[in-house]
Amino acid sequence: MAVPENRQPSFAAVARPAPAGTVRERGVRLLWGLTLLSLPWVGADLILLLTGRDAGVGLQPSWLLMALLWVFAWRFVAFRNAPRMVPWVGGAMVVAVAVSAGGLWAAPADAPPGVAMTRYFKQSAQLAIMASFAVWPILNLRGCDAWRRTARWLVAGALVQVAYGAAQQVAFYHPLPALTALERIFTSNPSILSGSGQLYVGDRFLAVPRLRGTACEPLYLGNYLLLVIPMVFLTGWRRRWQGVALGALGLLLLLTWSRGAWLGAAAGLALALALSRGAGASRREAAPRRRAGWGLVAIMLLSGLVMLAWAPARLPVQRLLQSFSTHDWSNLTRLYSVQAAWRAFCLSPVCGIGWGQFGWHFAGLVDPAGLQAMFTWPVVANFPMLVLCETGLVGFGALLATGVGAARAVAGRARGAAPAELVAATAAVAGIGVQALTFSQYNLAHAWIALGLLGAALLRETETAGGGGAS
Repeated sequence: MAVPENRQPSFAAVARPAPAGTVRERGVRLLWGLTLLSLPWVGADLILLLTGRDAGVGLQPSWLLMALLWVFAWRFVAFRNAPRMVPWVGGAMVVAVAVSAGGLWAAPADAPPGVAMTRYFKQSAQLAIMASFAVWPILNLRGCDAWRRTARWLVAGALVQVAYGAAQQVAFYHPLPALTALERIFTSNPSILSGSGQLYVGDRFLAVPRLRGTACEPLYLGNYLLLVIPMVFLTGWRRRWQGVALGALGLLLLLTWSRGAWLGAAAGLALALALSRGAGASRREAAPRRRAGWGLVAIMLLSGLVMLAWAPARLPVQRLLQSFSTHDWSNLTRLYSVQAAWRAFCLSPVCGIGWGQFGWHFAGLVDPAGLQAMFTWPVVANFPMLVLCETGLVGFGALLATGVGAARAVAGRARGAAPAELVAATAAVAGIGVQALTFSQYNLAHAWIALGLLGAALLRETETAGGGGAS
């Protein structure tokens, strides 16, 4: 169904692609694909691997590839014709971070001023890098072919994680020398914590591995899968191969044992089903998605029945019930971090304590028992609370306005037509957003790619199958 011109800007005015089939266009496509493929390699620090020194940056492979992509395709991106949401959202982000600098004086950190300012500028630069991952698909992703290629690269990267996770599962019981060598590479990034290798249930560790792939942390791998799983439906593969991919990725998600990722997956699935049932959605387009969604629900119910009869299969239920434990340190760590974040917000409600400054305030604000959390660098276990405490009401207002605006845009498009791209991107963003209520590591490029895909889906005009694109 065509979208009225007064509601949908044309992608022809967004970016000027390279001539079809040129070396530059093929290079852009390859770099974009490799960037997507490397998204979960967050545990690898290229600077440390190449120089042997920790520069305190943690240069992930996808960051370097995205930088090369921007340089390689710079002349073909028409920034002046960017959708209005890009400068508005970007401007709000810049203002919030800039205003938060006032918190360095309003609520001085327990650190020398020069050290605090250095961290503020480093974190600001890192935020700008992350924003580039969201802007690229908004400016460049257009056409059915481009979406299909993007989905295939994403799923291919996740299937690599399936193979890597299978090796981790085997190595937990029988050491694999080759995997040990690879782990030295993919755990070289000191800015990404490496841990949670064993399942903790019933106040004890069990001889059950938590798969973490190349992302070092199971919850990061789970968060990444929340982006990729909905994209399986956009690959254009035959249903049997889509089913195989969904089964493999779903099993990997389960074996991360990340409760937040499971909750995010449930939220994304529910939203995808709701959008597929939209009054304006094409029946031919929505029916396969509804069948797939209800099929997943049926599998979940069947799995629940199996869990009741087979003790090992009850572990996921026990893991979920552990979320209500008042003495599980996984829960207490999150509660204490949120407690300290709220107290930090109260120190400087308007502009916050300064972007990147929470770690300096944590020890002085948390209850004494919270110091046992043993953070290498204390973080807020809730992304909205991170924004509130470090950027104050200014930044939180910008975040809230952006979220409400995106939700209204999705609701508006769903009333007219709910294309598969919009359903998949919305489910991915919703799932990642729900899990972000339990952690705040924002330098994960896949989460920003998800935001960019949602923006591209909202802007996308209905095109004929086989439409081209630079990405």
